[in-house]
Amino acid sequence: MFDVNRYFGVDYIIFDILFALLFLFLLYRNKHRVAFWAYFAGGLGINMMVDWGFWLHTGIREIVLPTSFLPFISSFDLRVFIFFFWFSLTYGVEYAYTFVMFKKDSNKLFWTLLVFFGWILVALLSQSLHIYDDQITTIRHMADTRLIRLGLVVLGYGILLLLKYPIKKIAYLFAVGFSIHFMMEFALYITGIRPTSLLILVENSLIEFNMGVPFFFLLWDRWLKKFEKNSPIKENISLASL
Repeated sequence: MFDVNRYFGVDYIIFDILFALLFLFLLYRNKHRVAFWAYFAGGLGINMMVDWGFWLHTGIREIVLPTSFLPFISSFDLRVFIFFFWFSLTYGVEYAYTFVMFKKDSNKLFWTLLVFFGWILVALLSQSLHIYDDQITTIRHMADTRLIRLGLVVLGYGILLLLKYPIKKIAYLFAVGFSIHFMMEFALYITGIRPTSLLILVENSLIEFNMGVPFFFLLWDRWLKKFEKNSPIKENISLASL
């Protein structure tokens, strides 16, 4: 069985929320309307439903919370729910980033650097400032789902091929799906939050988010992009603008 584990302090959540607020502010300021709402729709509508609603209640997901996590809440189930509410929303960055990458006029380098180094900074601040070091552990047992996940990737990109999207476009979409999950996995890996092998890191990056990218792109290309045509922009942002 191959498990996907995380070990991090409670204060990681604090820094991650601050980064998420900055990320959302920049999405809103630069009029990435679809990406802004994809953050919440993906995090709560997809990840919360799968992670808390299904995986946690079927044994695929396990969690160990310290007694000091939200000690003023007596119900353990409520504390777990609140944790997964945050945990699911933090994945919203992946959804939002993906929709930003779909836009032709987005500053792709800026958003990539912001997400990658933002996630690394969150982990480093948590580990160096020692505000609230009580450890949270999450475990995901994924061996039994490997073929299902791979099948979803093949299905999604197969549909794009059948719909005659250019190979170059399909390759780009696959690279986007790989890149966003690799950035998250690598940030956790190099800071010791996710002890794993490089092989599993690459495998997860190739499969995890690419299960959804083809379907998200179809949703964008066939419907959602029209909601941003009323205010076309050419981004003029840089890291210095922060």
